Amino acid sequence: MDAITAEMLIREVVRSHPATARVFAHHGMPCAGCQIAAAETVAQGAAAHGIAPALLLEELNRVAAGGEAPATTRTRPPGKLAREGIRRVVAVMSGKGGVGKSLVTGLCALTTRRAGRQVGILDGDITGPSIPRMFGLQDARRGELPAVSRSGIRIASMNLLLESEEQPVIWRGPLVSGALRQFFTDLEWGELDYLWVDLPPGTSDAPLTALQALPLDGVVMVATPQALAGMVVKKAIRLVQELGVPILGVVENMSYLPLPDGTILEPFGPSTARELVLASGAPLLARVPLDQRIAGLCDTGRIEEYRSPAAEELAVNLGSVLEEDLQEVEKDG
Repeated sequence: MDAITAEMLIREVVRSHPATARVFAHHGMPCAGCQIAAAETVAQGAAAHGIAPALLLEELNRVAAGGEAPATTRTRPPGKLAREGIRRVVAVMSGKGGVGKSLVTGLCALTTRRAGRQVGILDGDITGPSIPRMFGLQDARRGELPAVSRSGIRIASMNLLLESEEQPVIWRGPLVSGALRQFFTDLEWGELDYLWVDLPPGTSDAPLTALQALPLDGVVMVATPQALAGMVVKKAIRLVQELGVPILGVVENMSYLPLPDGTILEPFGPSTARELVLASGAPLLARVPLDQRIAGLCDTGRIEEYRSPAAEELAVNLGSVLEEDLQEVEKDG
């Protein structure tokens, strides 16, 4: 067996020796599916995460030669609320409005549904819900919750309880937090493999309620390339880390604009995903481009028809992270 060297790319190492993925995970480094890992060497990754390169190489080569892999640090955190039948609960968070958090929630739900899982979405953005329109459920208002989308995703949202989708919800923080709790505990969700929770922006009452009260297995962070957006998202990352909830990955939305000649334009500046990967210790799941089809399908309630290379990339990387994490959770407890 050829020795693993400091100049080898992280993704190449894991592809050649799959067991080494647990060494990287043990040190809080991105998974093999991460875009950063595809261009980052072992030495660069070690330096970025404050790990002695010699120690990392020693562990990698030992595991590649058949030695026992270390346990990952990710475990399922206890939650104050519980629901029998819901296997995993994952929140989608940004800390900042306008970055496409609800879109990413929808894409994550579609990814797991297309993989054959039973999936639900809890629209936790009580005062600014958009999930029902995205999934074409406007006619389901004031019906039984959760409503069911065309592909079988179960959805609960405040907009499904209002007389019209334009009616505002003028509530203070405690009421919003209470509604989020009730959506989780009081509705008949049935058997779900994944419940995706679309959190409102910020780090105040409602997101804090979800992070502290719901039995979250992890969080997916959403950002856009602007440094300003990244600064605010880092606040959310710090909050999640302080509360001990695992960050499963980062999605950079509106990352670039593909041009007809095959080149790309970066209207919001160069990608800052690497900074968020380093801040969170989680992989980059996808860079989602500006795509007119996304807007059109969401406006007409047909997001479930959306397919693209970026969506496929998200599916592959998210599937890898979720299934690996699920196996660890089941084994550890």
